[in-house]
Amino acid sequence: MKKREAKFELLRIVAMLMIITLHYLDKGGILPKPGAEFSAAGYLAWLLEAFCVPAVNVYVLISAYFLAGSDYRPMKAAKLWIQVFFYSAGLAVLALLTGVSSWAEMDKYRLLTYLLPVVEEHYWFVTAYLLMYLLAPLMNETLRGLPKRTLEQGIGLLLLFLCLSSSILPVKLPVDRMGYDALWFLCLYLIGAYLRYHTAIGEGMPGVCIRGFAGYGLCSLLIAGSFAALHIFYEKTGSLEGFINRQYQYNSILCLAASVFLFTAFAGMRQRTGPGRWLSREKGAGLVCRIASASFGVYLIHEHLTLRYLWPRWLGTGHFAENPLFLLHWLPSVLAVYGVCMLIDFIRQALFWGIGRLGKSVLSGSVQTQRK
Repeated sequence: MKKREAKFELLRIVAMLMIITLHYLDKGGILPKPGAEFSAAGYLAWLLEAFCVPAVNVYVLISAYFLAGSDYRPMKAAKLWIQVFFYSAGLAVLALLTGVSSWAEMDKYRLLTYLLPVVEEHYWFVTAYLLMYLLAPLMNETLRGLPKRTLEQGIGLLLLFLCLSSSILPVKLPVDRMGYDALWFLCLYLIGAYLRYHTAIGEGMPGVCIRGFAGYGLCSLLIAGSFAALHIFYEKTGSLEGFINRQYQYNSILCLAASVFLFTAFAGMRQRTGPGRWLSREKGAGLVCRIASASFGVYLIHEHLTLRYLWPRWLGTGHFAENPLFLLHWLPSVLAVYGVCMLIDFIRQALFWGIGRLGKSVLSGSVQTQRK
């Protein structure tokens, strides 16, 4: 098993907290519709959205960066599928038994969504991610031997098709799925592989780290600024309503740039700085990696079809719509969601570990019996 790098695991945690924030703002009713009239609190919500929207790209870039340098492990894909099914079906059954959902809601579509979560896109991210994971080994051998110039040209053409055109054209293209698909994830994979093979990003590069955070902040501000300018333009003219929040798409040029900048900022961090430092091997790294190990489970739990609109209601998020005080409610709520889901996933990990040990023990006993 490969040793995890705490700085990237920390970024994984940050990215998942940002993803929870996106769901808090949208499904919690904090984020006003782009074409609606709203106050300063609405702009504040869209500003927070701008700083968090690169999170999905970042999460994929982390995986791509390491997959590009690793050997193919088909069992990892199988384990991911089992984990997804466990939460998809298990939480559905638990919700029915506890009365959180009713049998009246269980139509054929919902049943298939719970039982076939990947092909039915119960979680769109999982469907796109698993397709990327399965195709990764087919690309790695080619990418490792591909000249840098050729890879740059290929990425550039893909970005022109998937990213740049959707960022600047005032109409939505039929092929534009806003980054919610495997094709965009494959494009991110190529970028992650390029960062792995052809850049000098390494540990303890403060210049890279500072420039990364600065670029991420600037791009996020530009995303929010473009929204504010287009919203004001729409209010005065009634035009370009569908273009107001275009830069918030995962495949927009500003969102992609912010994602790459944030990734490189963490990549340039100094990780092992000796005893006494919080991210040193001796103290913080193990804790960070342990918390990050539950990040995927956190996503599967809080974004479950039954729960995705319930937990914001349980937290009373809707009471803070059009109220700047939502910022005081936001961070504790997001941390609480991550914490509760993390504890649940720790239980799931222990359960899977026990079942795995039991299976190995039974298999080992069977082999010994056959030898006798």
